[in-house]
This record gives sequence, C-alpha cells and structure tokens, in this order.
Amino acid sequence: MLLTTFRIDYPILREALSHAPNIEITWERSDLIGNGTHRMLVWVDGPAFGAFETGIEADPTLKPPVRVIEFDDQRLYHLELTAEGRQASVYPTVVEMGALLQKAIATADGWDIRAALPDEESLEQYHDFFRGHGFDIELKQLYEDWRPKHSAQSRFGLTDRQHEVLVAAVDEGYLDIPRSCSLAELGTQFGISSNAASERFRRGTKTLIENTVYPNDTRT
Repeated sequence: MLLTTFRIDYPILREALSHAPNIEITWERSDLIGNGTHRMLVWVDGPAFGAFETGIEADPTLKPPVRVIEFDDQRLYHLELTAEGRQASVYPTVVEMGALLQKAIATADGWDIRAALPDEESLEQYHDFFRGHGFDIELKQLYEDWRPKHSAQSRFGLTDRQHEVLVAAVDEGYLDIPRSCSLAELGTQFGISSNAASERFRRGTKTLIENTVYPNDTRT
C-alpha cells in the first residue's frame, strides 16, 4: 500500500472558491449512483457562505447545493456534480483501482488530497488521470505502508532501516548531551558508512516529524 499526498489544480469547486477565497472545504464522502449521478458531502468553513453559494451558481462543475447542517461558521453541504464535474472527477478511478481517498481539502489555492493506493501501477494510473486532463499535480509525500496498523513504521511512515537507526540513536546515546555515540559508530553497527547513517537518520527524522508534530495545514 502506498500512502500519497498531492496538491492538485482541480476544476471541481474552483469557480465557487474564487468567489469566496477565505473558505476551506473538507471532503467528507462521495457517492456514485447507478444512473451516473455523483454526489459529494462536504464541510464548508468560513464566514462567506453567501459568496460561496453564489459562486456555486456560476460553477460549471456543480448543481445547486443542498444545505444539510448549519453551525455558526461551518456548514455541511450535499453537492451533485454536473456532467462537466463528473468528467473531471478522479473519484470513479479511485474506486475502480481499489484505492482509498483518506482526506481532501479544497481552498482557492487548489486541492490537497491524501490517498492510499494499492501499488505503483495504481499510483501511475492516478497520476495519468490528472495529466491526461491537463491538471497540474504536485506529489508532496509518498511512502509505503505494508505493516500492521499498530507498528511505528505503519503509523509514522518510516522504513525498516530508518526505524532501526532512530531506535539505535536513542539506545546508543547519539541524542544524549553530550553524545556518547557518533554517526560513524552507528554506521558500523549496521555495516554502512557514516554518511549513509547520517542520511538515513535525517530522512527518518524528517518523516517522523512530518507525520507527527508538523502542522497539517502547511503540509497537506
């Protein structure tokens, strides 16, 4: 299983969001109905609901919205895609290849989408969909997740080698003040050079930070 995060210049909701640039939309779910209907349930956060609904009227990818729940500055909408929206939607492709859409957030700057894909072939298929439609796509994060859900590697995106170096760095005192172990000594423990140990340690640390304490709104 490949866990991926993309930034996509996606046409769905683009026009609506251009009328209300301070709005943030969080995708909740999509439903594909046998007659070709494609509906989305989304949370809309922000103060400019009137401008957003006006924008939907001008958005060629959407039919008039149905407001489901309303709070002070958050609303849940039921949106149905037009024929143009259905043509632009990647969701049927996600379903077809057995992938899982985990998170999708849309702003006036584009969509940030996190998806779990079965393999590299499906990753290429996913990427080809956007390139074939002429949509700009930026891969922000990619790592393989094949371990049980309770493991540190699975939860934090670490490879086996990154995990073992990080654990050894703690066990051997590399992170102590003062240090009681060097990168060269860590490398010797795993039969690699100090440069390789440094690279493995840095990559593992970066991945661990990104998937734990790093702010989601600046990463995904």
